[in-house]
Amino acid sequence: DLAFEMILEDLNHKGPLVPNGHTSEDGDPTGPPLFAEISPQPIAAASLGQVYYAKTWDGREVAVKVQRPGSLRQVALDWTCWALGLMVMDIYWGGQGDEYPKIADEVAMGVFKELDYHNEARNAELFLKKHKFLPFVTAPQWVPEFTGPEGTARVLTLEWIHGRKLQDLETEEEKMHMVDMAVEACVSSLVFTGFVHADPHAGNMLLTDDGRLAFLDFGLMGTVEPKIMEGFAAGIQHLLAERWLPLAKVMQDVGFMAEAEGGGFKKVIDPTARVFEYTRCPDEEFAAALEESMKNEEGGLSRFGALAGALTKLSDRYHMTMPGYIILFIRTFLTLEGIAGVVKPDFNIYEASMPYAVQRALSPQT
Repeated sequence: DLAFEMILEDLNHKGPLVPNGHTSEDGDPTGPPLFAEISPQPIAAASLGQVYYAKTWDGREVAVKVQRPGSLRQVALDWTCWALGLMVMDIYWGGQGDEYPKIADEVAMGVFKELDYHNEARNAELFLKKHKFLPFVTAPQWVPEFTGPEGTARVLTLEWIHGRKLQDLETEEEKMHMVDMAVEACVSSLVFTGFVHADPHAGNMLLTDDGRLAFLDFGLMGTVEPKIMEGFAAGIQHLLAERWLPLAKVMQDVGFMAEAEGGGFKKVIDPTARVFEYTRCPDEEFAAALEESMKNEEGGLSRFGALAGALTKLSDRYHMTMPGYIILFIRTFLTLEGIAGVVKPDFNIYEASMPYAVQRALSPQT
């Protein structure tokens, strides 16, 4: 009833929600119903909202997303606690953890944007526009007349898409087809279009009845600058070819590695110290350490998660940085890799990315 009350309030409707259905306290139960029908219970739910199936009076099937009460306050409290904790850690580390509060800000900004339902609707439209060269990609159309007012909307209504989730597919062929489309769409967004769906878990993708891939939930998105796209594209090519020195330089270009004064990389003098001090090391030394770490990590040449593990181990010896933009992209590709790995155990994220990496390299924007 609370969600139904919120729908009526947000859409400023005084009549019942459906025929003989819920009416707000100050509403008119004899007025025209808002929807022809609506599911009595949510058909999907998450931490920030829940979704109901509904049908309009002109016969359209729609998904009505309702924000949970108090979501904005809860997100603000979570961010404040996290930011304060990271500030204390930064002080403990002598100011050397200054990138972590920036990461907290980046994540919080992304989650706050998730609460802006008009922004989510625009994201869906932009995602479709940028990926129209992939005919198999689709997304639900926005239904603005059943969405709350801009700036304060707690109700978002989108077209209902008929399809099945990955876990509901019956044949291995269908699963492979869906995963292949998801991988192509996601890697193209990282190195080619620059507009990335930052939450591509299995619940946010459908294999439609006509065989296309539908992305859902566009609240959390990331934008990649052309320079970063070109760096990622070059890095993929260098990694597959095992060209470690050029790969190391690319890592500096995209902000993973700090550059020493006068060039080269920054090496930790004493890894046991609470506050790190650094000395300059030649490019070739770090490239050799990178090669060793990658080759010793299981799946180091095929899995993004292994790359993250290898770099974590190197961070005790070399000065690595964590640019704010990267946290959402790590989430994207670790999630995607997990989905693909279930269906294709030998999945190689870098080989899957190679066609778009080459395309980006041949058409740089910087």
